[in-house]
Amino acid sequence: MEAMDKRKKDRLIKGIVLNVLVFLGAVVYMVMFLLPRYTDLSATTEQINNTIASTSSLKQNGVDRNSFTELLTRLGKKKEVPDVVFSDPEKLSKVLMKPSTAKGDYLSWLIEENGKVSALDKEIQENDTILGNIIPVFTNSSTVDASSDIDNQITLASFISYVEKDILAKYALTSYAPLGISNIDFPDKKDTPINIGSFKITLDFKGKNSNILSLIDALQKSGKLTIRNGKLIPDNTGNNPSSKWLSDLSNLLVNIDAFSLNSIPESPSDDNQGSLTLEFFVEGMNYQKILVLRSLLMAKFEWLQKSVKENGFLCTKGGNALCNETVTANAIASIKGLAKNLTAMQPKIDALKKGDITVDTNKEMDTLSDIKTSLQTIEMIYLKNQSILEKSKKQPTK
Repeated sequence: MEAMDKRKKDRLIKGIVLNVLVFLGAVVYMVMFLLPRYTDLSATTEQINNTIASTSSLKQNGVDRNSFTELLTRLGKKKEVPDVVFSDPEKLSKVLMKPSTAKGDYLSWLIEENGKVSALDKEIQENDTILGNIIPVFTNSSTVDASSDIDNQITLASFISYVEKDILAKYALTSYAPLGISNIDFPDKKDTPINIGSFKITLDFKGKNSNILSLIDALQKSGKLTIRNGKLIPDNTGNNPSSKWLSDLSNLLVNIDAFSLNSIPESPSDDNQGSLTLEFFVEGMNYQKILVLRSLLMAKFEWLQKSVKENGFLCTKGGNALCNETVTANAIASIKGLAKNLTAMQPKIDALKKGDITVDTNKEMDTLSDIKTSLQTIEMIYLKNQSILEKSKKQPTK
């Protein structure tokens, strides 16, 4: 009995020692392996929770200025955003912030605001057309080619057409006075985006009294502008689909500077004759329009530079079938030769990018006109040879 008790006691002691060893091993295992993993798991869990919170905040409130800048930098897109966007941090923060009164999440607000921007852009274009029919942009013969991308223009040809059709022919008047645009007086101010000038013409005319009086009445109502609920309303809308960049001149502002008749218009049906001096108002090329033309020319140059590089160096590597044919090989060589012309123009384009040209509209328009003429010549040669290459690619191989 005592022996049994001893054996049981030994087994009990061994069991206790074994359990202690297992417990200690478990403790060591927890300290050595599980605890670090738990710490990592805890950090991961915290990171996941932060990501969820950040995602929720991004969805609901969008990004702030710092996050926006960091995101652009990370994606390599910051250089594509103009520096002026970051020049006023306070304004940028205000633009990025969703108003507290906005309903829905950040994306819904952005979509709604983008719709407003599109509507505003359309309204601005409509307003430009309305105002351009009252006071159009004047372009003379030496700069009309460079400024053909500017809307709502009046040229010598469109002005003469307006006087002949909307003044003389419309009111059955006859005049032998020469028509032209000269001595336009623009203000000397260069620190304002508004550059309004005027010029005068004198018409010696003859016609019925009724038509003469109708013309005078129409001229006194010219340039009428209606504002309703804070928006411009066109009083007279014309249509000139053949030259969309020309003003319709449907509501041109005309001032009667001087008027005289040979006899008092007693009877509407009687003939009469007299002299009429009219003053027309036009807008000069201002700095904002110069910037638009600069941008268009720079885009054209970059497109040509890229196209010439892609197609003019097709024969630098072997294996291109186009290089084995005389016609296509010559076309590729012609395109390649344009690279020298573009390189010679690069300093002028760099000057446009830096804005180094003096803000003198006449000088700048002359410079822009020269650049555009050069680019048009290069483009014409490129397109001619490019068409040869495209035609050859479409032909079946023998």
